[in-house]
Amino acid sequence: MLTNQSSKSSKSTDQNHTPSRIWRPHPGPQTEAFRYFHVDELLYGGAKGGGKTDWLLFDFIEPNLIQKANYRGIIFRRTFPRLREIIDRAYYWLTGQASYNKQERCWEWPSGAKLYFAHCQHEESKYDYQGHEYQYMGFDQLEEFTETQYEFLKAQARSADRDIPVRVRATANPGNIGHLWVKRRFIDDKETMTVYVNKLGLTSMFIPAKVYDNPSLTTNDPMYVKRLESLPEQDRKALLEGDWNIFAGQYFKEWRHSIHVVEPYYIPEYWKRFIALDYGEKKPASVGWYAIKPEGGLVRYREIYKEGFYYDTLAREICKLTTEKENIEYLVSDPAVFGDKQHHKEARETESGAEVMQSIINELPEERRFSVTRGDNRRIEGWRTVKRFLKIGDDGTNFEIFSNCTHFITTFPANIHDERKPEDLNTDGEDHTADEARYACASRPPDTVFPKKKLNPNSVWARYQRKRKLNSQGSYIYG
Repeated sequence: MLTNQSSKSSKSTDQNHTPSRIWRPHPGPQTEAFRYFHVDELLYGGAKGGGKTDWLLFDFIEPNLIQKANYRGIIFRRTFPRLREIIDRAYYWLTGQASYNKQERCWEWPSGAKLYFAHCQHEESKYDYQGHEYQYMGFDQLEEFTETQYEFLKAQARSADRDIPVRVRATANPGNIGHLWVKRRFIDDKETMTVYVNKLGLTSMFIPAKVYDNPSLTTNDPMYVKRLESLPEQDRKALLEGDWNIFAGQYFKEWRHSIHVVEPYYIPEYWKRFIALDYGEKKPASVGWYAIKPEGGLVRYREIYKEGFYYDTLAREICKLTTEKENIEYLVSDPAVFGDKQHHKEARETESGAEVMQSIINELPEERRFSVTRGDNRRIEGWRTVKRFLKIGDDGTNFEIFSNCTHFITTFPANIHDERKPEDLNTDGEDHTADEARYACASRPPDTVFPKKKLNPNSVWARYQRKRKLNSQGSYIYG
Protein backbone atom coordinates (compact mmCIF):
# COMPACT_ATOMS: atom_id res chain seq x y z
CA MET A 1 0.00 0.00 0.00
CA LEU A 2 1.50 3.35 -1.02
CA THR A 3 0.93 6.26 1.31
CA ASN A 4 0.92 9.37 -0.86
CA GLN A 5 1.44 12.33 1.44
CA SER A 6 0.72 14.78 -1.34
CA SER A 7 -2.98 14.05 -0.78
CA LYS A 8 -2.93 16.18 2.39
CA SER A 9 -4.51 19.56 1.82
CA SER A 10 -2.39 22.69 2.16
CA LYS A 11 -5.50 24.51 3.37
CA SER A 12 -5.54 22.77 6.74
CA THR A 13 -4.44 25.07 9.58
CA ASP A 14 -3.46 24.77 13.21
CA GLN A 15 -4.41 27.10 16.04
CA ASN A 16 -1.97 29.73 14.69
CA HIS A 17 -3.44 29.48 11.19
CA THR A 18 -0.06 28.60 9.70
CA PRO A 19 -0.48 26.82 6.32
CA SER A 20 0.86 23.27 6.16
CA ARG A 21 3.55 22.20 3.72
CA ILE A 22 3.22 19.41 1.19
CA TRP A 23 5.52 16.41 1.55
CA ARG A 24 5.95 13.77 -1.13
CA PRO A 25 8.06 10.61 -0.86
CA HIS A 26 10.98 10.38 -3.24
CA PRO A 27 10.85 7.68 -5.92
CA GLY A 28 12.82 4.60 -4.96
CA PRO A 29 13.34 3.21 -1.45
CA GLN A 30 11.31 5.91 0.33
CA THR A 31 8.25 5.26 -1.82
CA GLU A 32 8.75 1.50 -1.58
CA ALA A 33 8.82 1.67 2.23
CA PHE A 34 5.21 2.91 2.23
CA ARG A 35 4.06 -0.05 0.13
CA TYR A 36 4.78 -2.56 2.89
CA PHE A 37 2.14 -1.24 5.24
CA HIS A 38 1.22 -4.64 6.68
CA VAL A 39 4.77 -5.71 7.59
CA ASP A 40 5.03 -5.91 11.39
CA GLU A 41 8.65 -4.69 11.75
CA LEU A 42 10.40 -2.65 9.09
CA LEU A 43 13.93 -1.21 9.16
CA TYR A 44 14.62 1.62 6.69
CA GLY A 45 17.90 3.25 5.83
CA GLY A 46 21.36 1.99 6.60
CA ALA A 47 23.36 5.02 5.44
CA LYS A 48 23.48 8.76 6.07
CA GLY A 49 21.14 11.10 4.23
CA GLY A 50 18.58 8.58 2.99
CA GLY A 51 15.55 10.57 4.18
CA LYS A 52 14.98 8.34 7.18
CA THR A 53 13.53 10.84 9.66
CA ASP A 54 10.97 12.30 7.24
CA TRP A 55 9.88 8.80 6.27
CA LEU A 56 9.36 7.86 9.92
CA LEU A 57 7.19 10.92 10.52
CA PHE A 58 4.99 10.46 7.52
CA ASP A 59 4.71 6.70 7.83
CA PHE A 60 2.64 7.37 10.96
CA ILE A 61 0.31 9.74 9.07
CA GLU A 62 -1.51 7.02 7.13
CA PRO A 63 -4.64 8.70 5.65
CA ASN A 64 -7.04 5.91 6.68
CA LEU A 65 -5.74 5.84 10.26
CA ILE A 66 -5.10 9.50 11.05
CA GLN A 67 -8.86 10.07 11.02
CA LYS A 68 -9.41 7.63 13.92
CA ALA A 69 -9.72 9.22 17.36
CA ASN A 70 -7.93 6.42 19.24
CA TYR A 71 -4.96 6.07 16.85
CA ARG A 72 -1.76 6.49 18.88
CA GLY A 73 1.89 6.57 17.87
CA ILE A 74 5.24 7.21 19.51
CA ILE A 75 8.70 7.84 18.07
CA PHE A 76 11.78 7.25 20.23
CA ARG A 77 15.31 8.62 20.22
CA ARG A 78 17.84 7.42 22.75
CA THR A 79 18.47 10.83 24.39
CA PHE A 80 16.50 14.07 24.60
CA PRO A 81 19.12 16.22 22.82
CA ARG A 82 18.93 13.85 19.86
CA LEU A 83 15.14 13.91 20.04
CA ARG A 84 15.17 17.64 19.28
CA GLU A 85 16.18 16.93 15.70
CA ILE A 86 13.02 15.00 14.91
CA ILE A 87 10.89 17.49 16.88
CA ASP A 88 12.25 20.26 14.66
CA ARG A 89 11.48 18.21 11.55
CA ALA A 90 7.95 17.66 12.83
CA TYR A 91 7.48 21.41 13.37
CA TYR A 92 8.51 22.02 9.79
CA TRP A 93 6.17 19.48 8.25
CA LEU A 94 3.24 19.06 10.65
CA THR A 95 2.43 22.66 11.51
CA GLY A 96 -0.93 23.22 9.90
CA GLN A 97 -2.03 19.60 10.05
CA ALA A 98 -2.03 19.17 13.82
CA SER A 99 -1.51 21.13 17.03
CA TYR A 100 1.52 20.59 19.25
CA ASN A 101 1.50 20.18 23.03
CA LYS A 102 5.03 21.13 24.10
CA GLN A 103 4.67 19.82 27.63
CA GLU A 104 3.62 16.34 26.50
CA ARG A 105 5.73 16.46 23.29
CA CYS A 106 2.67 15.37 21.39
CA TRP A 107 1.04 16.30 18.07
CA GLU A 108 -2.75 15.96 18.03
CA TRP A 109 -4.85 15.89 14.87
CA PRO A 110 -8.42 17.25 14.67
CA SER A 111 -9.69 13.66 14.78
CA GLY A 112 -8.02 13.06 18.16
CA ALA A 113 -5.16 10.93 16.78
CA LYS A 114 -1.89 11.58 18.60
CA LEU A 115 1.84 11.18 17.90
CA TYR A 116 4.22 11.38 20.88
CA PHE A 117 7.98 11.94 20.91
CA ALA A 118 9.99 10.30 23.68
CA HIS A 119 13.49 9.27 24.70
CA CYS A 120 14.83 6.23 26.54
CA GLN A 121 18.28 7.21 27.73
CA HIS A 122 18.96 4.57 30.39
CA GLU A 123 18.26 0.85 30.37
CA GLU A 124 15.70 1.21 33.17
CA SER A 125 14.01 4.14 31.36
CA LYS A 126 12.07 1.59 29.34
CA TYR A 127 9.86 0.95 32.38
CA ASP A 128 8.49 4.49 32.11
CA TYR A 129 6.37 3.21 29.20
CA GLN A 130 5.14 -0.02 30.77
CA GLY A 131 1.40 -0.48 30.26
CA HIS A 132 1.16 2.12 27.49
CA GLU A 133 -0.60 1.29 24.22
CA TYR A 134 0.62 2.44 20.82
CA GLN A 135 -0.46 1.14 17.45
CA TYR A 136 2.55 2.78 15.81
CA MET A 137 6.01 2.64 17.34
CA GLY A 138 9.04 4.22 15.69
CA PHE A 139 12.74 4.15 16.60
CA ASP A 140 14.90 6.82 14.99
CA GLN A 141 18.50 5.48 14.88
CA LEU A 142 17.75 2.03 16.27
CA GLU A 143 21.47 1.24 16.55
CA GLU A 144 21.62 3.61 19.55
CA PHE A 145 19.30 1.33 21.56
CA THR A 146 20.01 -1.94 23.34
CA GLU A 147 18.16 -5.03 22.23
CA THR A 148 16.52 -5.38 25.65
CA GLN A 149 15.17 -1.83 25.39
CA TYR A 150 13.78 -2.54 21.94
CA GLU A 151 12.13 -5.80 22.96
CA PHE A 152 10.53 -4.30 26.07
CA LEU A 153 9.25 -1.18 24.34
CA LYS A 154 8.00 -3.19 21.37
CA ALA A 155 5.81 -5.14 23.80
CA GLN A 156 3.87 -1.91 24.42
CA ALA A 157 2.86 -1.82 20.73
CA ARG A 158 -0.64 -3.23 20.72
CA SER A 159 -4.14 -2.33 19.62
CA ALA A 160 -7.56 -2.67 21.24
CA ASP A 161 -9.14 -1.66 17.92
CA ARG A 162 -9.14 -4.39 15.28
CA ASP A 163 -9.32 -1.73 12.57
CA ILE A 164 -6.00 -0.19 13.64
CA PRO A 165 -3.06 -2.53 12.93
CA VAL A 166 0.12 -2.50 14.97
CA ARG A 167 3.29 -1.40 13.18
CA VAL A 168 6.88 -1.11 14.43
CA ARG A 169 9.22 0.99 12.29
CA ALA A 170 12.88 1.93 12.68
CA THR A 171 15.77 3.71 10.98
CA ALA A 172 19.44 2.91 11.50
CA ASN A 173 23.02 3.40 10.37
CA PRO A 174 25.86 0.89 10.84
CA GLY A 175 27.80 1.30 14.09
CA ASN A 176 27.08 2.28 17.70
CA ILE A 177 26.09 0.05 20.61
CA GLY A 178 23.25 -1.72 18.79
CA HIS A 179 25.13 -2.50 15.59
CA LEU A 180 25.48 -6.25 16.10
CA TRP A 181 21.95 -7.03 17.25
CA VAL A 182 20.32 -4.84 14.58
CA LYS A 183 22.51 -6.50 11.96
CA ARG A 184 21.63 -9.95 13.29
CA ARG A 185 17.91 -9.21 13.45
CA PHE A 186 17.33 -7.51 10.13
CA ILE A 187 20.33 -8.05 7.85
CA ASP A 188 22.37 -11.22 8.43
CA ASP A 189 21.42 -14.06 6.07
CA LYS A 190 18.56 -12.00 4.65
CA GLU A 191 17.85 -10.39 1.29
CA THR A 192 16.95 -6.72 1.22
CA MET A 193 13.42 -5.74 0.11
CA THR A 194 12.19 -9.19 1.16
CA VAL A 195 9.52 -9.96 3.74
CA TYR A 196 10.50 -12.66 6.24
CA VAL A 197 8.10 -14.55 8.50
CA ASN A 198 9.32 -15.90 11.85
CA LYS A 199 8.04 -18.99 13.65
CA LEU A 200 5.35 -16.91 15.41
CA GLY A 201 4.03 -15.59 12.10
CA LEU A 202 5.39 -12.04 12.56
CA THR A 203 6.86 -10.36 9.50
CA SER A 204 9.96 -8.19 9.13
CA MET A 205 12.06 -6.65 6.37
CA PHE A 206 14.93 -4.28 5.64
CA ILE A 207 14.76 -1.55 2.97
CA PRO A 208 18.18 0.06 2.36
CA ALA A 209 18.50 3.73 1.38
CA LYS A 210 21.51 5.95 0.72
CA VAL A 211 22.11 9.65 0.27
CA TYR A 212 21.78 9.21 -3.50
CA ASP A 213 18.13 8.21 -2.91
CA ASN A 214 17.39 11.64 -1.38
CA PRO A 215 17.48 14.23 -4.22
CA SER A 216 16.25 16.96 -1.87
CA LEU A 217 19.46 16.71 0.11
CA THR A 218 21.85 16.23 -2.78
CA THR A 219 20.27 19.20 -4.62
CA ASN A 220 20.13 21.59 -1.66
CA ASP A 221 23.52 20.60 -0.24
CA PRO A 222 25.62 19.09 -3.05
CA MET A 223 28.75 19.16 -0.86
CA TYR A 224 27.18 16.78 1.68
CA VAL A 225 28.15 13.78 -0.44
CA LYS A 226 31.67 15.17 -0.75
CA ARG A 227 31.90 15.45 3.02
CA LEU A 228 30.84 11.82 3.40
CA GLU A 229 33.31 10.77 0.72
CA SER A 230 36.12 12.50 2.64
CA LEU A 231 35.56 10.42 5.79
CA PRO A 232 38.13 7.77 6.84
CA GLU A 233 37.61 4.52 4.97
CA GLN A 234 35.85 2.67 7.78
CA ASP A 235 33.39 5.52 8.45
CA ARG A 236 32.90 6.14 4.72
CA LYS A 237 31.94 2.52 4.05
CA ALA A 238 29.49 2.54 6.95
CA LEU A 239 27.85 5.95 6.56
CA LEU A 240 28.04 6.56 2.81
CA GLU A 241 27.77 3.03 1.47
CA GLY A 242 25.72 1.53 4.31
CA ASP A 243 28.14 -1.38 4.76
CA TRP A 244 26.98 -3.37 7.81
CA ASN A 245 30.15 -5.44 7.84
CA ILE A 246 31.93 -2.35 9.14
CA PHE A 247 31.75 -1.72 12.88
CA ALA A 248 33.22 1.68 13.70
CA GLY A 249 34.09 2.36 17.33
CA GLN A 250 34.21 -1.26 18.54
CA TYR A 251 35.88 -1.31 21.96
CA PHE A 252 37.14 -4.90 22.01
CA LYS A 253 38.90 -4.97 18.66
CA GLU A 254 40.72 -8.10 19.82
CA TRP A 255 37.46 -10.08 19.62
CA ARG A 256 37.27 -12.77 16.92
CA HIS A 257 34.14 -14.89 16.97
CA SER A 258 35.87 -17.71 15.08
CA ILE A 259 38.56 -17.94 17.75
CA HIS A 260 36.97 -16.91 21.04
CA VAL A 261 33.69 -18.81 20.62
CA VAL A 262 34.07 -22.59 20.86
CA GLU A 263 31.70 -25.52 20.99
CA PRO A 264 31.23 -26.90 24.54
CA TYR A 265 33.85 -29.48 25.47
CA TYR A 266 34.67 -31.66 28.44
CA ILE A 267 36.16 -29.74 31.36
CA PRO A 268 38.14 -31.94 33.77
CA GLU A 269 36.88 -31.93 37.33
CA TYR A 270 40.28 -30.92 38.69
CA TRP A 271 40.22 -27.58 36.82
CA LYS A 272 39.52 -24.84 39.33
CA ARG A 273 36.42 -22.75 38.72
CA PHE A 274 34.82 -19.54 39.88
CA ILE A 275 31.75 -17.38 39.20
CA ALA A 276 31.63 -13.69 38.23
CA LEU A 277 28.61 -11.40 38.67
CA ASP A 278 27.47 -7.97 37.54
CA TYR A 279 24.21 -7.40 39.40
CA GLY A 280 21.09 -5.81 37.96
CA GLU A 281 17.47 -5.81 39.07
CA LYS A 282 15.80 -3.46 36.59
CA LYS A 283 18.53 -4.27 34.08
CA PRO A 284 19.98 -7.69 33.34
CA ALA A 285 22.14 -9.40 35.91
CA SER A 286 25.07 -11.09 34.16
CA VAL A 287 26.50 -14.21 35.78
CA GLY A 288 29.27 -16.27 34.22
CA TRP A 289 30.79 -19.59 35.28
CA TYR A 290 34.54 -19.75 34.54
CA ALA A 291 36.97 -22.65 34.43
CA ILE A 292 40.71 -22.00 34.79
CA LYS A 293 42.92 -23.83 32.34
CA PRO A 294 46.13 -25.35 33.74
CA GLU A 295 48.13 -22.86 31.66
CA GLY A 296 46.14 -19.96 33.12
CA GLY A 297 43.50 -19.21 30.47
CA LEU A 298 39.78 -18.86 31.18
CA VAL A 299 36.79 -20.70 29.76
CA ARG A 300 33.33 -19.19 30.26
CA TYR A 301 31.03 -22.20 30.09
CA ARG A 302 27.64 -21.20 31.56
CA GLU A 303 25.66 -18.01 32.06
CA ILE A 304 22.63 -16.29 33.52
CA TYR A 305 21.52 -13.09 31.80
CA LYS A 306 18.17 -11.89 33.11
CA GLU A 307 16.60 -8.93 34.86
CA GLY A 308 14.21 -9.01 37.80
CA PHE A 309 16.38 -10.99 40.23
CA TYR A 310 16.60 -10.11 43.90
CA TYR A 311 19.82 -11.08 45.65
CA ASP A 312 18.29 -14.06 47.40
CA THR A 313 16.53 -15.42 44.32
CA LEU A 314 19.66 -14.92 42.21
CA ALA A 315 21.81 -16.72 44.76
CA ARG A 316 19.38 -19.65 44.81
CA GLU A 317 19.43 -19.81 41.01
CA ILE A 318 23.25 -19.82 41.01
CA CYS A 319 23.32 -22.63 43.57
CA LYS A 320 20.74 -24.57 41.56
CA LEU A 321 22.77 -24.41 38.36
CA THR A 322 26.10 -25.24 40.02
CA THR A 323 26.58 -29.01 40.12
CA GLU A 324 28.19 -31.08 42.87
CA LYS A 325 31.24 -31.87 40.72
CA GLU A 326 32.17 -28.23 40.05
CA ASN A 327 35.11 -27.04 42.12
CA ILE A 328 33.95 -23.43 42.66
CA GLU A 329 36.56 -21.34 44.48
CA TYR A 330 34.67 -18.07 44.84
CA LEU A 331 32.06 -15.70 43.40
CA VAL A 332 33.53 -12.31 42.44
CA SER A 333 30.95 -9.53 42.25
CA ASP A 334 30.68 -5.85 41.47
CA PRO A 335 31.45 -3.84 44.64
CA ALA A 336 27.98 -2.24 44.71
CA VAL A 337 26.59 -5.56 45.94
CA PHE A 338 28.45 -5.06 49.22
CA GLY A 339 26.62 -1.83 50.04
CA ASP A 340 23.19 -2.42 48.51
CA LYS A 341 20.57 -3.22 51.17
CA GLN A 342 17.46 -2.72 49.04
CA HIS A 343 16.99 -5.55 46.57
CA HIS A 344 15.95 -8.42 48.84
CA LYS A 345 12.83 -10.46 48.34
CA GLU A 346 13.00 -11.66 51.92
CA ALA A 347 12.83 -9.20 54.82
CA ARG A 348 16.56 -8.69 55.53
CA GLU A 349 16.87 -4.90 55.70
CA THR A 350 20.11 -4.78 57.67
CA GLU A 351 22.08 -7.07 55.33
CA SER A 352 23.84 -6.16 52.12
CA GLY A 353 23.34 -8.04 48.88
CA ALA A 354 26.67 -9.80 49.39
CA GLU A 355 25.66 -10.91 52.89
CA VAL A 356 22.32 -12.22 51.65
CA MET A 357 23.94 -14.17 48.82
CA GLN A 358 26.64 -15.57 51.12
CA SER A 359 24.07 -16.78 53.64
CA ILE A 360 22.19 -18.67 50.92
CA ILE A 361 25.40 -20.16 49.49
CA ASN A 362 26.23 -21.32 53.03
CA GLU A 363 23.08 -23.46 52.94
CA LEU A 364 24.93 -25.77 50.55
CA PRO A 365 26.84 -28.77 51.97
CA GLU A 366 30.11 -27.58 53.47
CA GLU A 367 32.30 -29.06 50.73
CA ARG A 368 30.36 -27.13 48.04
CA ARG A 369 30.34 -23.69 49.64
CA PHE A 370 32.27 -20.77 48.20
CA SER A 371 32.86 -17.18 49.25
CA VAL A 372 31.41 -13.98 47.77
CA THR A 373 34.31 -11.59 47.13
CA ARG A 374 34.53 -7.94 46.09
CA GLY A 375 35.56 -7.34 42.47
CA ASP A 376 38.26 -4.90 41.41
CA ASN A 377 36.31 -1.91 40.10
CA ARG A 378 39.16 -0.03 38.40
CA ARG A 379 37.69 0.35 34.94
CA ILE A 380 40.61 1.27 32.69
CA GLU A 381 43.01 -1.19 34.34
CA GLY A 382 40.27 -3.81 34.21
CA TRP A 383 39.66 -3.35 30.49
CA ARG A 384 43.39 -3.70 29.84
CA THR A 385 43.34 -7.02 31.67
CA VAL A 386 40.36 -8.22 29.64
CA LYS A 387 42.14 -7.23 26.42
CA ARG A 388 45.24 -9.17 27.49
CA PHE A 389 43.10 -12.26 27.97
CA LEU A 390 41.48 -11.73 24.56
CA LYS A 391 44.83 -11.33 22.82
CA ILE A 392 45.40 -13.97 20.14
CA GLY A 393 48.75 -15.71 20.00
CA ASP A 394 50.26 -18.68 18.23
CA ASP A 395 48.51 -21.04 20.64
CA GLY A 396 45.12 -19.37 20.39
CA THR A 397 43.62 -17.20 23.13
CA ASN A 398 43.47 -17.19 26.93
CA PHE A 399 39.72 -16.50 26.83
CA GLU A 400 37.27 -19.01 25.37
CA ILE A 401 33.48 -18.71 25.42
CA PHE A 402 31.23 -21.74 25.04
CA SER A 403 28.72 -21.26 22.24
CA ASN A 404 25.82 -21.82 24.67
CA CYS A 405 26.67 -18.44 26.29
CA THR A 406 24.55 -16.67 23.70
CA HIS A 407 23.96 -13.45 25.63
CA PHE A 408 27.67 -12.90 26.15
CA ILE A 409 28.43 -13.61 22.48
CA THR A 410 25.73 -11.13 21.42
CA THR A 411 26.40 -8.24 23.78
CA PHE A 412 30.11 -8.33 24.70
CA PRO A 413 31.60 -7.56 21.25
CA ALA A 414 28.97 -4.84 20.63
CA ASN A 415 30.46 -2.45 23.18
CA ILE A 416 31.88 0.79 21.77
CA HIS A 417 34.22 3.53 22.97
CA ASP A 418 32.91 6.38 25.11
CA GLU A 419 33.07 9.53 22.96
CA ARG A 420 34.03 11.69 25.96
CA LYS A 421 36.53 9.21 27.41
CA PRO A 422 37.86 7.03 24.58
CA GLU A 423 39.91 4.76 26.87
CA ASP A 424 36.64 3.66 28.52
CA LEU A 425 33.62 1.99 26.96
CA ASN A 426 30.19 3.54 26.48
CA THR A 427 27.98 2.66 29.44
CA ASP A 428 24.76 3.38 27.51
CA GLY A 429 25.08 -0.02 25.84
CA GLU A 430 24.55 -3.50 27.25
CA ASP A 431 27.80 -3.50 29.17
CA HIS A 432 26.71 -6.03 31.79
CA THR A 433 28.62 -8.99 30.32
CA ALA A 434 31.65 -6.74 29.81
CA ASP A 435 31.62 -5.64 33.46
CA GLU A 436 31.21 -9.24 34.57
CA ALA A 437 34.19 -10.28 32.41
CA ARG A 438 36.20 -7.40 33.85
CA TYR A 439 35.64 -8.65 37.41
CA ALA A 440 36.45 -12.20 36.28
CA CYS A 441 39.68 -11.34 34.47
CA ALA A 442 40.87 -8.93 37.17
CA SER A 443 40.55 -11.74 39.71
CA ARG A 444 42.87 -13.94 37.60
CA PRO A 445 45.89 -12.20 36.02
CA PRO A 446 46.48 -13.65 32.54
CA ASP A 447 50.05 -14.69 33.32
CA THR A 448 48.93 -16.90 36.19
CA VAL A 449 50.17 -20.46 35.64
CA PHE A 450 48.86 -23.49 37.51
CA PRO A 451 50.90 -26.69 37.73
CA LYS A 452 49.76 -29.31 35.26
CA LYS A 453 48.79 -32.73 36.50
CA LYS A 454 50.34 -35.75 34.82
CA LEU A 455 47.52 -37.38 32.93
CA ASN A 456 46.93 -41.02 32.21
CA PRO A 457 47.22 -41.34 28.40
CA ASN A 458 44.05 -43.45 28.44
CA SER A 459 42.03 -40.94 30.47
CA VAL A 460 38.92 -39.22 29.13
CA TRP A 461 40.73 -35.88 28.97
CA ALA A 462 43.73 -37.32 27.10
CA ARG A 463 41.42 -38.96 24.54
CA TYR A 464 39.57 -35.66 24.12
CA GLN A 465 42.83 -33.78 23.49
CA ARG A 466 43.86 -36.28 20.82
CA LYS A 467 40.51 -35.94 19.06
CA ARG A 468 40.74 -32.16 19.25
CA LYS A 469 44.14 -32.19 17.50
CA LEU A 470 42.86 -34.55 14.80
CA ASN A 471 39.89 -32.32 13.98
CA SER A 472 40.87 -30.50 10.79
CA GLN A 473 38.05 -27.95 11.21
CA GLY A 474 39.56 -26.64 14.42
CA SER A 475 36.31 -27.03 16.39
CA TYR A 476 36.15 -28.79 19.71
CA ILE A 477 35.03 -32.41 19.81
CA TYR A 478 34.36 -34.51 22.84
CA GLY A 479 33.26 -38.13 22.74
